[in-house]
Formats: sequence, C-alpha cells, structure tokens
Amino acid sequence: MALLTTKTATLFIVALTVILIFILQQSDVLNMNPRLRLKSHFSSEEQKKNHRFKKKLFFKSQKQMQMSQWSQFSPQEKASKWKRCEILISGEEKMSSKTMLKTDSEILDSYKPNDDCVHVLRTRFPHRAVTKAEQLLPIAFGFSVHKDARLFQQLLQAIYMPHNVYCIHIDKKSPDVFRKAILAMIRCLPNVFVSKKSADVVWGHFSIVEAQLNCMEELLQSTIKWKYYINLVGQDFPLYENSQIVVALQKLNNTNSIESFPMPGHNSDRTKKVHILQDHTIYNTGAEKSTPPHNIPIQKGSTHIVAIREFIEFLLHSEVGKDFVNFLKDSYVPDETIYSSLQQHPLTPGGLLGEQHNHITRALHWYDQNPYCKGEWVRTLCWLSIEDLQWALGETMKEKLFVHKIPFDNNDDIIECILVARQGRTYNTTAWNPENLEKKLKIIE
Repeated sequence: MALLTTKTATLFIVALTVILIFILQQSDVLNMNPRLRLKSHFSSEEQKKNHRFKKKLFFKSQKQMQMSQWSQFSPQEKASKWKRCEILISGEEKMSSKTMLKTDSEILDSYKPNDDCVHVLRTRFPHRAVTKAEQLLPIAFGFSVHKDARLFQQLLQAIYMPHNVYCIHIDKKSPDVFRKAILAMIRCLPNVFVSKKSADVVWGHFSIVEAQLNCMEELLQSTIKWKYYINLVGQDFPLYENSQIVVALQKLNNTNSIESFPMPGHNSDRTKKVHILQDHTIYNTGAEKSTPPHNIPIQKGSTHIVAIREFIEFLLHSEVGKDFVNFLKDSYVPDETIYSSLQQHPLTPGGLLGEQHNHITRALHWYDQNPYCKGEWVRTLCWLSIEDLQWALGETMKEKLFVHKIPFDNNDDIIECILVARQGRTYNTTAWNPENLEKKLKIIE
C-alpha cells in the first residue's frame, strides 16, 4: 500500500509539472516572446539568441509583471500635461521653438548591440497587458518608410504590442544610416522585421503598391495568424491605444474599411492610358491600355486601408487579384485604384458594394474637402501643426484610427499631446471639446 501511495504521488507530481510547463509556455507565447512564432524570419544564430532572450525574460518575471501594469502617464501627469496641451492646441499659447532634433546617426548610436533586450523592451517599448480581446484579434501592420528614424521610433513605440506583427518596407533610396538605425531599433522586437525586398519608391508609380505588396506577402508567412491588416507610413500616428483599435475592428464585423467611389472623369486617364517611369518621373504616353480584367469596376480611393486577412490573400494569390495587379503596373497612382476597385468586386472577401466615402483609416485634411490647416499645405494635403489637433481629435474625426501627416521636423509637443489624449480614450469618442475649454478659460479669467 505504501509503495502504491508513493507511485501515485510521483505520478501526480509529474502530471503537475507537465501542466505547469504548458502554462508557462502559453504565457511566453502570448505575452513574452513572439519571436518563437516568427522563426522563418531569423537565422539559426538568431534563434540561439532567442533562446537566451527567453531565459532572461523567464528569470525577470517580476519586472515583466511591472511592465504589464504600465501606463504612459500617471493620472496626475496626464492631467497636468493635458492642461498644457489644451492651451497649445487652442492656440492660446504658441509652441516653443523647434529644438534640435535627433538625427538618424544619433538614433542608431542610442541602440547598442550588447544592450540587454529585457531592458530595451521595458524602457523603450513598454506596453499594457494584452487583453483577451486583443489576443483574439492580432493585427498585421505594414510600414512604408524612407527617412527620419526619430519619428518612426515614436510611431513604433506608440503601437508596439507583443502579439501583433509588424513589417517595415524601407525605400531602396533611403540612406544606409537610416536602414541601420531601423535594424538596431528592432533588434529586441521579435515580432518586427524589415522586408527582404526593397523597392525604389516613386510617387504616382506602381512602386508604391510594390512596397506594400512586399510586406503583405511576408506578413502572410508569419506564424502569427493575424486577422486584420493596416498599412502605415512614417508620418502616421495612432489616435487610439491598441485595445480600442481592436474595438473598432470588431465593429467592422469581418469587412474591410476601404474608401471607394467611381473614378472621377478628370482622373480617367490614370487607368485608360499607358504610363511609364523615366528618371523618377511619370509620363503619360497617350497609348491606350487594355480594359480591366474580370470586369473589375475602376474606383478611386485612399491608399490607406484596413482589410481582413482573406482580402490580402485574395489580392496576392487569386487569379482576379494577380491579373489586376499586372493591369495596374503601367497605370498612374495605382495605390488609389487597386484597393478601392477590388473592394467592390463581388468575389472580394470583406468587400462591400456602393460608394464608400466613410472609412476609419485616417484623420486628414485635403484642401478641396476641408480647407482648414494651421500647419502647412503640401501638395494640397495638410501637414499638421499642434493646433490641427482641434479637428484631428474632434467630433468629425472620432472614428479615425490614425492621424496623417505628422511633419518630419515636428516639435515633440504634438506627439506628446496625442499620447495624452489617447490614453484611456474609448473608441468613437471625442478627445477635443472646445466648449469645455471655453468654460475652463472663463473660470481662469
């Protein structure tokens, strides 16, 4: 009987040990070390580093627990900073003159090859604990960047979460120091990688689409089974925290959010005439193009999209998608045609029929639609000043997930005020209310 009891106890201990190991592994996968799910992007030597990285994370669980409770600002800090932001955004006080901005070389030098990755994650890329809803809806982000590692670092820090996956396409023309700075920046971020292919991106040319497709293809290869794809550029910035972006995606109910409306007559040559690239300039040859394949209706819309995984698979791998990609290679501004047109094709996953002017991708002002800009008009698009946060955080833009465009030479005040405004912000609520500010100013007077 004693022998039987001993055997039973031994079996119980073994079973308990197996269960504990399984729980620890699951915890590691969900919150600690996403690199385990991205082995295809790393060499065997990098995988050895990953193992060491995993061990460090395990033995520093207390610090990880502290990180899981992290928030950008304490309630007192948020109140104090927002009070100043209200004055700056309202224009009551002008921003301080632009300080010396960090160069790509300085960003590169700030990341040391032997930096402890746990320390880097805790100090440079801290994040809130991943919620169950976020775990069930991982997001794939595709970046197209070409300069300013400082601004990109701020963007990545603002949206980094360990269960999502991020692909960065770096323009072939970008300086080598910029590429090195990005690589150094993401060394300790196992779910962030640089696209293996690099296109020479020219505005108006198919190379813009090519850069996006490069990241899409590699994101599909990731073992993180993401549900939605969002494309970004280096001058975008999130207006909501990841948990609220997930809320917005849930409301889409497995459909895409893509601007789509009939191609205006004055833009019809974009897909009716053959265009060629010479010396980084697009020329209309006047030659007629063939008709679009598969009776795809030509539409116009934004290059910024939110799309389900199946849409990306359809675009890249279906006969309809591949034929349409080839059709657009000699068109003009194809990034404003490809997604908007496929959105209304009857076979497109997540697609919708009819004009779609409302989409959740970006808060921005075009001169012909919203001729209000306190910043600077660049090719009829508003490059923001801090006072433009009045509309970016206001009622008309409350459904938008990201704001576009943050100037490369921005003062850090604009970034900080967005971070303060979005902390704790519930999706589809207004973060800027001028009436409340007026009441406060009257009280002060």
